[in-house]
Formats: sequence, structure tokens, C-alpha cells
Amino acid sequence: MLMTTKTEKKKTTPEQIGLAQAALERAHQLIRSAQRPLLICHISPDGDAIGSMVGLGRALRQRGLSPILACSDPISPAFSYIPGIEGIVGKIEDADSFDLVITLDSSDMERLGHFPNVPGFRDVPLLNIDHHATNLDFGDANLVDRAASSTAEIVLQLLETMAAPLDADIATALLTGIVGDTRGFRTNNVTPQVLEAALRLMKAGASLPNVARHTLDTRPTAAIRLWGEALARLQCQGRVIWTSIPLAARRAVGYTGDGDASLVSFLISAEDADAAAVFTEREGDRIEVGLRARPGFDVAQVALQLGGGGHALAAGCTLPGPLEEAQTRLLAVLKASLAEQRTKREM
Repeated sequence: MLMTTKTEKKKTTPEQIGLAQAALERAHQLIRSAQRPLLICHISPDGDAIGSMVGLGRALRQRGLSPILACSDPISPAFSYIPGIEGIVGKIEDADSFDLVITLDSSDMERLGHFPNVPGFRDVPLLNIDHHATNLDFGDANLVDRAASSTAEIVLQLLETMAAPLDADIATALLTGIVGDTRGFRTNNVTPQVLEAALRLMKAGASLPNVARHTLDTRPTAAIRLWGEALARLQCQGRVIWTSIPLAARRAVGYTGDGDASLVSFLISAEDADAAAVFTEREGDRIEVGLRARPGFDVAQVALQLGGGGHALAAGCTLPGPLEEAQTRLLAVLKASLAEQRTKREM
């Protein structure tokens, strides 16, 4: 784990190992200096974004702080089982209401939605907590561990540094992040340390069966209907599988959630695909693109090239419409990238 400032360069030397505790202490110091921290997660929030934010927010509240939890996009009712989710707000009027910004699970400022435009936003310190490989280290201080399974895992380390006690509510929120981002402990960044973190959270009162059921096995009927609409448009060519979800299709099935209802994670299970993409049309002629890759391939750089980010196996970006043009543009970049990766693998 590495802590940098805006004027520092990233280091890739073994000295990072010795800096880990200093990084956590620096984050703790920033939090100690605040009374009203503003916690923000990324747009179209997933379980790791919500769980990390709610878990950290509850821990800070227990220490006498008055945190504000915020997200630009509505929170899916699917996360209603996480205690404290009802306290998340959608907007802040000005910076007079907070004295520190903590961003969670966001690889860049654009992922924060409209909050960077709040008057005075940039006049307070910003602590960036994240695990995405494409994180731009945009904070005044950056607690970024690109090898971590989830942002929730990093938050757990921070709470341990702060000697903050865990309760069942905090543990449930953080376990949601770990389970969601590891797809139920199935990703290639699951280590013994990740399993030990999950065990600590279970001992603190989180129910793994309950979290796994809500995170992996429960979705609204409208989401299933959305999958049906999308699967009818499914295409597979050159070991890339993809589909699109027009705005009209979302409206027709009554789906009001964000993104593709995790369809892209299902598509990458196709045995004849190395990468999967789902193109979701949103209001304002925006096209959200979810990308997944089979182990051994990398879609993060494709997303980064088009203004997005993420991990090697899971990334995304937002493109201008129309839908067909966005699809053509991204598929060209994705197929070229995969061809280059295959050539390097064969060398």
C-alpha cells in the first residue's frame, strides 16, 4: 500500500512494503483532524462502494465525528439490508458543511459525479481510498492498494489502525464490499489475507450467507426481464461477447436500477469469449459500458483509453451516444487490444 501526495511520484520499489503503516497512519491523522468528513462513493454504486462508505461512516460516527455519506446516483433497494444505507444523501449545498473529503472506490474525480463542482469542494483536504489499478492518485493523500481485493478490505485495515471497534453493522457493510468485488471469493486476487479479513468480519457479527445471498443471488424481477431484453440482442465474434440495453428497453421492463444489473459478469462465463461488454443507454445520450475479461486478459487499459478505468478483469467507461456509434467505437478498441495481448502471450 502506498500513500502519495499530489507532488509525489508513484513508487514501484520494494520500499512500499515498509511504507504501508505510515500510509495508514497518515490517513488516520487526516481523519483525526476533521469533525465533519464528507464520504463520497462513485456513480452507479456497487456493493464495494456502498459497503465501504457506510462501514467507514458508522465507524467515524462512533468516534464522535459527524460524517456525511453521499452519492450522485440513487442507491439500489438491493442494498437495503445494509444498516445505515438510508442516511446516504444525493447532494450537498456547499463546503461549509464539511471539513474533509474521503472518496471511496473511485478511480478518478469524474467518478464522483457532481460533487467536485460543489463550491469550496477543492478547498478542503481530500483522502482517496481505493483499489482500482487505474486510480489516478487524485487526492491530497492517496490510500490506494491496487493489489487489494476491494476498497472494503482497505477500509478494514484503516479501522484496525484507528483501533476502531467492529460491530455487526460495520462488519456487514464491509463484508458486502469484499463478497461483491471478489464475486464470492472467486477472483484471482483472493488471498489468505482476504479470507482472514472475511473471517474477522464474520466474528464481528456479519452473516456471510446473508451477505452472499443479497449480493450474488438476489435481484428484482425487472432485472431478470432486463436480462431477457439484452440477451435477445446478444452477439459473439472474435472471442468477444457483447450486447446492448437501449433506454427504451429499460423503460419497457420497468428497471430503475443502475447499469446492466450485473449482466456483464454473467456474459464472461461464456466458454468461447475472452472478453465481454454490455452497452447501457442512459439519459442525456450517455452510454455506460461494462467490461469483463477472462483471467490472462486485461480490459482496464481499454477502459482507461476511453476515459474510464477499473481492474484487469473488470472495468468500465462512459461514452457519448448514439448507442450504435459507441458500440462500434469501443468494440474496435477492445478487439485490437485483445489481438495485441494474444500476440504477446504467444511470444
